[in-house]
Amino acid sequence: MLRNACQLAWLHAFPYSTSMLSGAVARGFTLFLLVGLPLMAARNSRLEEHVEAIDAARPALYLSAALTLLLIAGLTAMVAAWQAITPEQLGWTVDQPAVELGWGLAAAAAGLGIAWLSGLIGRRAGLEESPLLRLLLPRSSTERRAFLLLAGIGAVCEEYIYRGFALHVLVDWTGQQWGAAALTSISFGLAHGYQRVNGILRSAGLGMVLAVPILWTGSLFPAILAHFWINAAMSTPASRWLLADVRAADVGVSDVGSAGESADREDDSTDSTRGDGT
Repeated sequence: MLRNACQLAWLHAFPYSTSMLSGAVARGFTLFLLVGLPLMAARNSRLEEHVEAIDAARPALYLSAALTLLLIAGLTAMVAAWQAITPEQLGWTVDQPAVELGWGLAAAAAGLGIAWLSGLIGRRAGLEESPLLRLLLPRSSTERRAFLLLAGIGAVCEEYIYRGFALHVLVDWTGQQWGAAALTSISFGLAHGYQRVNGILRSAGLGMVLAVPILWTGSLFPAILAHFWINAAMSTPASRWLLADVRAADVGVSDVGSAGESADREDDSTDSTRGDGT
């Protein structure tokens, strides 16, 4: 219905140009995504100048990021509808649930391995993670719940944008599956530019790993599952081993875990007290 409405509106305004625009809108929008999202990330890197404000407003930043991703994914869906690209072509299909779950587990394991290796190399090379990345990690149980919600939204939206829409359009345009996967992964890495060099390389590597299941199975769901699990791991003490120089305090835990558990209990107690109205 949305596609028909868009096509009728365009035909009314430009009755002789539809054939020339077949596929051009999708390609142009793909280039916009591959270039525009990294530019947005570069702009976001300036948030490092507002450390205190970020530290006091993590949930609000999570909400802002989620709404931005939903908006971009919505625009992407509109372009796909206008260009008559079906959901099945973009990977919204599950033909073999058990096989695709296996691919999701394998991609998550490979992605976490890349993150661990990246963190190890970063620590030995003396590379620092972005202060902004450290500040965005959740500190309390309430923030972890919000972060997990953002992780789910990010997994769905980013996989749809990069490994669903952009990858499909580039493969259709160039005929090169792995070349298209490389281009989307480079853009995906640069879109995490606020995480500095280590984060760009880590994200680009993860992008290639997440592209493999969609190219092999034709389904986005393994990559979405893997992406969520990798994001979720960043909200746990495991992030100290996945990132180059994240300290215990950056994820709300002490070196032995007791302080973080105490902080969570205090946070939950505060939430309960507020809920009782006392």
